[in-house]
Amino acid sequence: MFHQTDVRVLQPGLTPFPVDVFAPDQPWLADHLLPLIAIDLGLLRPELAGSVVTLLCPIEPYEGCLGDGTEAHHNAFASSNWLAFELQADNRLRFLGNEGYFQRAPQNSDALPVDEDLREHAAEMQDSHAAARAYFQQHGMLVSGVDVDDEDEEPQQQAYLDNLGGPFWHGNWTDYSTIPSAFRIEDLAGTTQRGTLHFRNDSAHLPDDGIRITHDGEPFFHVADVASYNWCASGADAILMFYEPRSRTVLFTFDWS
Repeated sequence: MFHQTDVRVLQPGLTPFPVDVFAPDQPWLADHLLPLIAIDLGLLRPELAGSVVTLLCPIEPYEGCLGDGTEAHHNAFASSNWLAFELQADNRLRFLGNEGYFQRAPQNSDALPVDEDLREHAAEMQDSHAAARAYFQQHGMLVSGVDVDDEDEEPQQQAYLDNLGGPFWHGNWTDYSTIPSAFRIEDLAGTTQRGTLHFRNDSAHLPDDGIRITHDGEPFFHVADVASYNWCASGADAILMFYEPRSRTVLFTFDWS
């Protein structure tokens, strides 16, 4: 199993700040998701060479989880803290949910008006991402967009990825919210009850830390994860991206530690 941690040196197959990553008929995705790095899956599995997935950072939430408050627009592929895409033949991502999944979507203007805090947060996320991209284009190094704006501090290099490949790992993300109904997540470690409390059993002996995610019985594998704030002003402690080859489904969730 290929596994690289703290990825700070780019190799062929890793492309920061990619462009044209969304399906052409879903241009509104660019208002809600920031492209971080494109990853050729051939780095992890040679038979998937040429299939390229893009790690995305959501602009929302300001508080809570992505998808909170928009439950009327959730479906089998998008729920609180989870969202999925189809990887098309041209390696663009087609969102399998509805535009209204995002709080700032026009469909929510009446039922869920955007408050000033979220508006300012969105602008900060977009501006910091743009600053990090500009710095990378000039210097060939990733620094947080917040660091770029601090004239009193020398910008510090950030890892492009905390993990590339490697196994699943158990964390808050595994049971923070319910996975969309198109998918199934299992914790094979199980729990032991002591009094009124349940404790997770040791999973060191199990593959993928005991975590298994499937779609129609087909397993996902872990592609990559990174802290949102390596790239942008704030966000999740880990953006996790998984892939299921048969359906070409890209699945995201977020760990808040």
